[in-house]
Amino acid sequence: MKHKLTRKHTGEKFECLNEIWDFIEIKESNIPDAGVGVFAKEDIPNNVLLTWYKGFQVHKAINSGYTWNFKSDINQKPIKIEPDLCITSNPLARVNTFANKKEYKLLNLKVIPINDRLYYKTIKKIKKGQELIVDYKNTKYFSNRPEKKTK
Repeated sequence: MKHKLTRKHTGEKFECLNEIWDFIEIKESNIPDAGVGVFAKEDIPNNVLLTWYKGFQVHKAINSGYTWNFKSDINQKPIKIEPDLCITSNPLARVNTFANKKEYKLLNLKVIPINDRLYYKTIKKIKKGQELIVDYKNTKYFSNRPEKKTK
């Protein structure tokens, strides 16, 4: 179910799920106007890494709604990861964010850089059927979306 991942420069260890597809499925999001989302098809424990956000490093964002900007955990240099948008190879590209204060309470993941890759880590137990939600970090992804109640 899990394996250990070690941060090279500090030796810090993390638990990471072996097979992400054993734990998730993609279907229509519970968040209005968000399209598809990622849902737990099994309970996912707190404090585990799901998998890394697959893509490639770029100098300028091409698809800014999906591109992650972060600092290297090794040397603090800025990194931009343009995603692989293929659902089967990078399901994390379909994880949604909250659009307003009401949806903020749905947050259950955080982004963490490890060895210059970006991982999604659970910040609480995610129960079977719950949608996975991460903070897109100050993006304007939903800036034009009216505030609505979640389903």
